[in-house]
Amino acid sequence: MAFSASVRRLLISSPGDVPRSDLPIIQQSINRWNGVYAEQFGSIIMPISWGTHAAAEFGQPPQKILNRQLVDKCDACIAIFANRLGTPTELHESGTAEEISRLSESGKYVGILRCRRPVDASTIDLTQATRLNEYIAGIESSALILDYANDADLARHVETILVATVSREEARNDFQLQNTQRGEGPTAEVWPHVDATDRPGRRSWYLVLNNTGDGPARDVRVEIDADASNGDPWEIATERTGDGPDLGVLAPRSEVRFQIFASLASAAQVNCTVSWSDFRGEQKNTASLRLA
Repeated sequence: MAFSASVRRLLISSPGDVPRSDLPIIQQSINRWNGVYAEQFGSIIMPISWGTHAAAEFGQPPQKILNRQLVDKCDACIAIFANRLGTPTELHESGTAEEISRLSESGKYVGILRCRRPVDASTIDLTQATRLNEYIAGIESSALILDYANDADLARHVETILVATVSREEARNDFQLQNTQRGEGPTAEVWPHVDATDRPGRRSWYLVLNNTGDGPARDVRVEIDADASNGDPWEIATERTGDGPDLGVLAPRSEVRFQIFASLASAAQVNCTVSWSDFRGEQKNTASLRLA
């Protein structure tokens, strides 16, 4: 059964010595969390890492490019260290250190883990290990850093971080919503677009509502119109009950997906109008959408 949820980007940040086998464990933990808790919390976690999501680009230092492409768009971070701090950037001790600082200063949730798996001492770079220990000592007064030595510990820590991340975001969204109701606070900006997923012999379409603003959008409603000569309007699966909105609250910097039910008689192109409320009152955006 379809349900709506906010998509939250989770940055996975680590120097190169963290075991590559730990990344699939993190991914499996996120997938399991999404399967068990996504509907309950109304949130889906999307893992983001530079190795998977960064695009090659020329013209700026690598960390600045990563910050713009990935880091600044993320809602939370899991940072993992083992025995290296990493390569220094223009402003910080390493790329991971810069990402921790950048996200933390912007109010995002950051969880830091330390890998304590057995390792051949002859492979440890003592200079890097010393730099890492000095960095850890410098942030211990403002961070709870947890160790893991096996797969089960890592998976447990990841699940705890995911729950803490979503719970914190929900509390922040509630606070912003209260400000909105008092007639003050950041604004929302909601735009629709169409996304498609392919499975063997089948393509599924989704209407995606993306709130690019800094404030929550409430009482979100969707209206789809099609030229009668072009075909029937699309049907979408939303949260609406009776005369209520299609979505109660869409968090800032997040998106929600609704499945589109289309047939051979459905229009290839429609006009989609999204309306919502923020402290300014009723707002509205309209876009032409196609089933690609």
